[in-house]
Amino acid sequence: MKSLIEPKLLKGFRDFLPSSETSRKSLIGRLETVFRQAGFVPIDTPAIEYAEILLGKSGGETEKQVYTFMDQGERQVALRFDLTVPFARFLAQHRHEISLPFRRYHIAKVWRGEKPHAGRFREFMQCDFDCVGSDSLSADLEILVLMYRSMKTLGIDDFKIHISHRGIFNALLSKLLCENHSVEILRAVDKIKKQGSDIVSAELSTYLKPEISKKILEFISPLPDFHSTLKKCSDAVGNDNPCVIRMEQLGSCFKELGIQGYFVFDTSITRGLDYYTGVVFETFLSKLPDIGSVCSGGRYDNLVSL
Repeated sequence: MKSLIEPKLLKGFRDFLPSSETSRKSLIGRLETVFRQAGFVPIDTPAIEYAEILLGKSGGETEKQVYTFMDQGERQVALRFDLTVPFARFLAQHRHEISLPFRRYHIAKVWRGEKPHAGRFREFMQCDFDCVGSDSLSADLEILVLMYRSMKTLGIDDFKIHISHRGIFNALLSKLLCENHSVEILRAVDKIKKQGSDIVSAELSTYLKPEISKKILEFISPLPDFHSTLKKCSDAVGNDNPCVIRMEQLGSCFKELGIQGYFVFDTSITRGLDYYTGVVFETFLSKLPDIGSVCSGGRYDNLVSL
């Protein structure tokens, strides 16, 4: 007699029953309304891409998490691990069919072969929104305000958006003559909120002199307000640095809009992927700190050229 197949799910994957899926669809609908009101349009890309496209700028830990396989045509392909790299390919392929600045949002599933744990799955929904074709202050501000509005429309009020500028951190590494280790340093610093300064310090010490590690840790240590953090950055890389000026301008805009209480200038925010070039940010829920950041990203000016 033929044995029955046991119904079961792969570890890190989930079914959504009607009640859960209805709630999820409702949240997505509310976000889409906010995005459309801000002039953003939807796009979609395939779940599978050529592996060389997805892995071209990832490397390290990210590459280990990507589901790759050989398809029937003996091509090395991969499931998308985020929506950013496929978007870069989309822009490069369709640049003559869209007008700039181009504002897009994309809400779709992505896959990562990491170890599942509380709040982390191998298949999950990601929501991206980007403005492409402008490096202006208004473009950075537009994204940050849209983050604020998105959280508010979901009924979340107790949150903080931590922001910094990758250019300031890069300038510091250049001044300390350790930019040749920038990739390793960025990924180490990106873990500080999860692993703590002692572990990050130990990792930095494997390829940096103790005095250099100390200066980096001092730079990313939190200060009580936006102004004091801005002064720390000015002292470190110069008050005429354009990245410092951009952060000063953003701080003024937040104050003018009356939303300064939701933004924190946090120099420990670097984002681990090395394609980021400008303002970077991570959003935290004050009552749920253990789940980590819930809305993160930053400016990446050169990804399409890779």
